[in-house]
Amino acid sequence: MRNRLWYELTQAKHNETYICLIVAQQRRLLNFFNVIITVFSSAGVMGWKMWDKLPVIACIIIALISLGKLIQPHVLPSEKQIEKLDKANDFYFNFYLKLEEIWFDHECERLTDYEMQRKFHNLKQTEREVNLELNQIHKKINRNIEKMTKLECDKFFLKAFNTPN
Repeated sequence: MRNRLWYELTQAKHNETYICLIVAQQRRLLNFFNVIITVFSSAGVMGWKMWDKLPVIACIIIALISLGKLIQPHVLPSEKQIEKLDKANDFYFNFYLKLEEIWFDHECERLTDYEMQRKFHNLKQTEREVNLELNQIHKKINRNIEKMTKLECDKFFLKAFNTPN
């Protein structure tokens, strides 16, 4: 059971770090997209006199902006989805802290094996709902972020527990 607790502890830290990096990346993409749309939209309005001479280019810009807005929900996450990921990140941060508390209590022999197992299983039950929500939002693992997450977690566990993940 001790090994299982350690595995879940490292997995919780991994999940929290991964979600944090995903949220940061998705916010950057969404902000970049919104800035581009705003710049082109305002450029179309601001320079309307200029577009009188080049109506085809104006039509192309308007079509591209409209197309971008239509495909945005299919390519980029919505702010609502990012908020759900933020909540999942908060959950895994707290989940990790609770697992860490169980770990230290067991290591310091303040908990028996039975008490540790009971607390662990009660805590694991709380993870189910968050995983269902995450599976609806985040479908594909980002391999680059996965690699960064592994490096960050390895550094963390080396510093915090003097052991690699």
